[in-house]
Amino acid sequence: PLLHPPKSVQAHTKNLILIPLSLPLLSLSLVPLSALLTCLISAAYFRKASEGLEKQLKPAAIAFFFLGISESIRILFFEANTSVVFWSKLLSEFGILWYIYHLFELIGILILGIWIWGYVRFRLQLQLFVTTVTLSLTLFLITTIFYTFLLFSNLENDVLQHLKTDVNVLQYSLESVKEKTLAHAQTIAQDTQILQALEENNSATLYSRTANYMLTQKTNSLVIASPSGTVIIRTEDTDRTNDSVSDMPLFKSAINGDPLTTMFFEEGITAPVVSVTAADPIHKNNSGTNEIIGVVITSITIDSAFVDGVKSVTGLDVAVFGGNKRAATTFVSADGTSRFVGTLETNKNILDTVLTRGEIYIGATPVLNLPFYTAYAPLKAHDDSIVGMLFVGKLQSTLTTTAQQSINVTFLGSIILIVLSFIPAYFLSRFLKEQIEA
Repeated sequence: PLLHPPKSVQAHTKNLILIPLSLPLLSLSLVPLSALLTCLISAAYFRKASEGLEKQLKPAAIAFFFLGISESIRILFFEANTSVVFWSKLLSEFGILWYIYHLFELIGILILGIWIWGYVRFRLQLQLFVTTVTLSLTLFLITTIFYTFLLFSNLENDVLQHLKTDVNVLQYSLESVKEKTLAHAQTIAQDTQILQALEENNSATLYSRTANYMLTQKTNSLVIASPSGTVIIRTEDTDRTNDSVSDMPLFKSAINGDPLTTMFFEEGITAPVVSVTAADPIHKNNSGTNEIIGVVITSITIDSAFVDGVKSVTGLDVAVFGGNKRAATTFVSADGTSRFVGTLETNKNILDTVLTRGEIYIGATPVLNLPFYTAYAPLKAHDDSIVGMLFVGKLQSTLTTTAQQSINVTFLGSIILIVLSFIPAYFLSRFLKEQIEA
């Protein structure tokens, strides 16, 4: 019976499913119908106003004309979720078209209200009642709009300030990666077997020990160089030896006895590779001597795993740039696998603020054709030179969704107060009429 319910139950269940599904379709059909009917009413009043002695209907025709335009603009908001940045910004709540839509609606209501006032002005009690209700409606409307604007502005500022904090936290996360990378280099530099193999020029032992470190410490590159800067072993690519790292600032610092960590990026085939690189001197395995017999250089690449880890904690989209090009990002293409690495950030204001002046940028900015609230911070090397950028962002639609709940409650409260104001407005208008006629 559970697997094969009676047909009456199946039909009832089907109806229950179709009801919520039909509600959006009903909304989609009512708005164009409302626009059409309003325009037809406007045309009918214009025709009446142009015939005979019914010119007093012309204001009503104009009012419905504005209301018709307002309803026609409202149809465009069905495409508010488009992925095209231009239309998404234009059709967003509190965007340009949103204000135009409400402006035409307000003009139509005002003209219609003035036209109606012409009929009630000779009826004292009704006139007083309408005046009182209109004042109440105006007061509540102004208060609601002002509160809504203030609420949205405060929420927007709050989101941007939180993003500024989040991008600073991302910088601190990279500092911890720097400390980790340097610790790895120091551990290798103090390994007695590596010291002995280096003194004996035993490449097999050097490779086995460093390969084990790369596996356990999850480093992406491990190089041991001689005091002259010649690469003795490059564990990730044993064929690349005897080249020189003597020009690297890291090597120069380490060979002088000063460990150093820095951010570094180099151009890859499709995207730049941003790495945290550390160097530490290898001292001779002899007590009482500070002789440096080599330098170990380790590197950890900032890749998709790093940015995905940040997103899993914060819920924000994250990207790391080499220069103005994305090296790692949480933005995934429509196929769900490939990422938008290698793509450029071209916003001149962002590039000037972050890459040129070294300051943090926050603001509402399109990212990959989507409207985002964003924060960008400079990515600096050991000498404070800027090698890239850090990015955190949040879709603007998430804020409007959050704000909409508060806005709906505000408007609902205003409507209730307006309806309740009808009762005192009626008795007040009646009292005033009696006083005037007395």
